Amino acid sequence: MISVATWNVNSIRARMELLREWLHEEKMDIACIQETKVTDDEFPYDELKEMGYSIAAKGQKAYNGVCTLSKYSFSSVKKDFEHIERGEKRIIEVVAEGINIINAYFPHGKFPGSESFHYKIDFIEGLRDYLDKNFDFKKDKVIILGDFNVAPEELDVYDADALENTIGFHEREREALLYLKAWGFVDLFREKNNGMREYTWWDYRSASFKRNAGMRVDHIWASEKLAARCVECSINRGMRAKPKPSDHAPVKAVFEM
Repeated sequence: MISVATWNVNSIRARMELLREWLHEEKMDIACIQETKVTDDEFPYDELKEMGYSIAAKGQKAYNGVCTLSKYSFSSVKKDFEHIERGEKRIIEVVAEGINIINAYFPHGKFPGSESFHYKIDFIEGLRDYLDKNFDFKKDKVIILGDFNVAPEELDVYDADALENTIGFHEREREALLYLKAWGFVDLFREKNNGMREYTWWDYRSASFKRNAGMRVDHIWASEKLAARCVECSINRGMRAKPKPSDHAPVKAVFEM
């Protein structure tokens, strides 16, 4: 069995205690973290290495940043996605146990029609172009996971009518996300929990978590051959209920290998 997870921690230094707790309790094999918000020279390598993890990280001060932690050694690490990121630190790709794992923090988009919104669409479509050029969906074991900042379906938001065509649930974002998924991915949470209404993100404001006014924007997708080996995929809502939490909850998938 191999467990693979994603979590937007909203500052790895602010959430280090929770991260250690989660990694220990879940006995995570591979954990992909977004919004580390720390430069590479200030990344807490030592604390995580003490837990037995290999680390691939890239970040910037105060914004963005991704890292992948693995109990398995990396056979390769790719950090150069400048043609998609345009100066921001949002994507890191590793190969571990023969699995290509793309850890991505998609842009938020700010508001429909903005420059940031168009960057978000270009980012998503740029990932599809990268996959088309570098992988064969019929042969390669590929996982793409992270904070996608898009809820794919009405089932993935607390109020589809109120949120229609707002950021995170805009028709154009969902079209772009579907285009990315059509490369050959399976949404593992939806595959294993068909019809279940659960969320991964709740705003800090307006008692959103208490009201369960959330969105499922954090995802683990796998190529079809790999998806067939997935035995479970779940959201750890409990981490969002902890003191001083991230506004996101972790998502974990387990594969029988």
